[in-house]
Amino acid sequence: MKDKKVYQVDTGGLRGELPLTDSQKAKISEYIKLVESGAPFKVSVIRWVDDLEMNIAYNPGFDLLNIGSDVMPATTLKEKGTLTANSRLTWKSSIAHELVGHREAALASNTQLEDPLEEAQASIRAARFAPSLSSTERYTLLRDGITRLYKAGIKVRQVKNILHITSR
Repeated sequence: MKDKKVYQVDTGGLRGELPLTDSQKAKISEYIKLVESGAPFKVSVIRWVDDLEMNIAYNPGFDLLNIGSDVMPATTLKEKGTLTANSRLTWKSSIAHELVGHREAALASNTQLEDPLEEAQASIRAARFAPSLSSTERYTLLRDGITRLYKAGIKVRQVKNILHITSR
């Protein structure tokens, strides 16, 4: 397991930037409870951050989940054109990516040493195993994982046997 490393979403500035409302926080908290019902124990610390410098991220060294404004998807097209899969992830998908993707892999001592592999693994795990996601949310998570590999010059077939993506 990697210690004291915070995995941050690579959004390119194309995720939510407004502070979360109490209503949004309540919905997110309910979903976290649902996800945790399939995990061996609850996250030790959940920290809400309204700081654009802090992304949604899971830290396995402290069993800490930071939830920032980027948990929300982009709401508008930026100058860069079409939104990426990552920028289209819903808040549920983002939470699933962190908890089912990163956290559960860390608890199983199956994190990846290279960031593109770790991030792709987290998105693919979330797409396959997270509860209560729509088919569109699952597809977008898969696209996010594949895109992360593609950007690193890696093909799924090259790494599918080393990624922890076959069981929750």
